[in-house]
Amino acid sequence: MIIKVGDMVKEMRRTVGLHQPRPFSLVFVTGDRRRGRGGQIRELHKAVLLTKQRTENRTVNLQPLGTNDCICVHLDLILYFNQIPVA
Repeated sequence: MIIKVGDMVKEMRRTVGLHQPRPFSLVFVTGDRRRGRGGQIRELHKAVLLTKQRTENRTVNLQPLGTNDCICVHLDLILYFNQIPVA
């Protein structure tokens, strides 16, 4: 089973109760063209979506539960969403 990027974003936007974001797990690859770094595989076990809409550069801001950190992830660099491969 494979999930498409559009369906993945819809699942990220789902809420529980009164606008409580639903946590999800994610595996993605880091990448930074400006600094020439990247290629590390990172895993977020419980994260929620911070951005309401997609930006023009196809990135989303995520927040791991229990922290105040904001992680910016490019949609094309996401490998797995809730243990399902992303196409």
